[in-house]
Amino acid sequence: MKLGIIGVGRVGSQVLTDVQYLNVFNEIVLIDSDENVATGEAMDHLHSQGIGVTNHINIYAGTYKDLKDADVIVIAASTKTDTSIPDRTALAKANTVIIKEITTRIGEVTTDALLVIISNPVDAMTYIASKYYPESKVIGTGTLLETSRFKTLIANHYNIDPKSVEGFVIGEHGAHAVPLWSKTRIHGIALEEYEQLSGNHKIDKNEITEAIDSVSFDVFHQKGWTNAAISKITVLLIKSLVLNERSIFPLSTRNEDIAYSLPVLVGKEGIIQRLDISIDNQEAKDLTTAKQFIRNTIEQHYN
Repeated sequence: MKLGIIGVGRVGSQVLTDVQYLNVFNEIVLIDSDENVATGEAMDHLHSQGIGVTNHINIYAGTYKDLKDADVIVIAASTKTDTSIPDRTALAKANTVIIKEITTRIGEVTTDALLVIISNPVDAMTYIASKYYPESKVIGTGTLLETSRFKTLIANHYNIDPKSVEGFVIGEHGAHAVPLWSKTRIHGIALEEYEQLSGNHKIDKNEITEAIDSVSFDVFHQKGWTNAAISKITVLLIKSLVLNERSIFPLSTRNEDIAYSLPVLVGKEGIIQRLDISIDNQEAKDLTTAKQFIRNTIEQHYN
């Protein structure tokens, strides 16, 4: 199995660190606009293989030609960011150019690899990538990260393991993420019933909803970047794809004139099925708002 990572900044390098522990790739090629960075990351990660904590993988800095037989390609390339940006859409203009170039160059050597898009704003970038590469093979991480945050915030309120929370987020990766409270359960138990059974006080849904995106900027402003959580959910997605687990995740995929997150069944061939689920009236309104926000971002920066 072969993995490509394009863009080995803080996010791409963290994905490289985490993905080694999957034990599914025997070859990883790194591509970056700064060849020295790619070479340095390759050497740094290779140096850990002598102490038995990581698998023996051929990791090297390469070129687009080296992607011709890749199974999965992670695109984490982005214009430089700093804590002064108001939101992710501030990256759209520059990243549209970057993603267009990257996907065009990938398409010149292969159309078989699955593309996992991380670059922000991820919904718009997923749409751009799908214009230059087979749509069924372009998968944005979308609201998979918001879903993890959503479950963690709920778990913190109830003082339970986040993995005991069943719920997910759709829509935009950003301020217009739509948590589906109507489908949220604690190990299959409705929240109201769980609160009665456990003696916990009522959860403030509005507070949690607002925090889903704001906590990411708390990390961003205090740390200067975010990379740990997005890397973990990216690696989870990669594992599911290459092992053909046929998982259902809330992922950003192209749907007509935009890309946004819905539950998506994915496997080794890429997108198998988008699930246009039933949601309540308020969630439907919020999803419409999210879709329009993404559409506006695309129209402003791509033609």
